[in-house]
Amino acid sequence: MSRLKGTATAAVRWVGAEIAPLVLLPLAAVLVWVSVWKVWLPSPDAGAPSRRSVTLAIVLLVLGVSAAVIAVFHDRLRRIELSRTGLTVALTPPERDGLGALVERLVQKGAPSAKVAEAIRRYLDAVQTKRPAQRVKGTAAENGGGLTAAQAQALAERIADETS
Repeated sequence: MSRLKGTATAAVRWVGAEIAPLVLLPLAAVLVWVSVWKVWLPSPDAGAPSRRSVTLAIVLLVLGVSAAVIAVFHDRLRRIELSRTGLTVALTPPERDGLGALVERLVQKGAPSAKVAEAIRRYLDAVQTKRPAQRVKGTAAENGGGLTAAQAQALAERIADETS
């Protein structure tokens, strides 16, 4: 019974963490379908005139595509914030130190900026996948979760070694 309860709890946590794509992807599909098949295309009745609204079709299409983009990139949208003051990445202090070590090591090797940017992207993706699941609301940086200093340094070293 406890194994079933643990599985159910894990399923509820997964649904809670993935609620954005579970809701937004079907919504996007419906919006795109309505914009194309119900608004843009003429009616199949030969006698009835077509009542197309280009503006409505474009608005529905933009909303549908936007919902799909947000659903697909919802993890990255939680981790990166763009504001008037600049770009903010939610990392714990050990993860920030690991990222700093990665950039410093690549600069010492004389890596071009494109390679540094790719290494940073790989580091952020790896941090996101290696973080433990969140049990409470908020980011890992707010809750003190995330990678340990040793894990962050090892990840930075591995990515720096792989980047040439």
